[in-house]
Amino acid sequence: LQCRPRQGMASRYRLFYETVVRPELLAKFQYKNVHMVPRVEKVTVSVATRLRPSGLDNPIAAAFMLELITGQQAKFTRIRKANARYKTREGLLEGAKVALRGDSMYHFMDRLVTQVLPRITDFEGLDRKSFDHDGGYTLGIRDWSTFLEFESQHENLSNLNVQQTPGLGVQVRTSARSEEEAFLLLSALRFPFRQ
Repeated sequence: LQCRPRQGMASRYRLFYETVVRPELLAKFQYKNVHMVPRVEKVTVSVATRLRPSGLDNPIAAAFMLELITGQQAKFTRIRKANARYKTREGLLEGAKVALRGDSMYHFMDRLVTQVLPRITDFEGLDRKSFDHDGGYTLGIRDWSTFLEFESQHENLSNLNVQQTPGLGVQVRTSARSEEEAFLLLSALRFPFRQ
């Protein structure tokens, strides 16, 4: 039997996890099996809009930007329950989201940690309190201009009449069984947490 080489190039972030982070966590927690070591399973990037007819508050324009940033087609999200207070009806487009797995997930995390977060103005580090109890971490990015793809599409965005951009939510889902494991995994992957 011959193994076929993988299609495309493996992410340098994935190689970093497999060669440096996984052995480090294996030694630190004294796991009996290499498959018990926590890993990142999925990264979800989402945006919720205010349903304005133009700009990035339009779900279609927001989905276009998500596709540019992640390199994957965005899925529209709809309002599940009507609410008269916010003047929303069930079934209306609310925003867009993209779920990343595999090499595309590692490429996105690499760009997030090495390019996007350092470009945020007055960035003091990620908040450690944003972990949930299932080993997930959520962060919000207010300014989309920190993404290089956003800058390269400046002319197209001026046609969309963009004045104010909605926030971008990034959820990192891990297989960690506790907050401590998830924190050590993400800090070993060089996520810049506050001291």
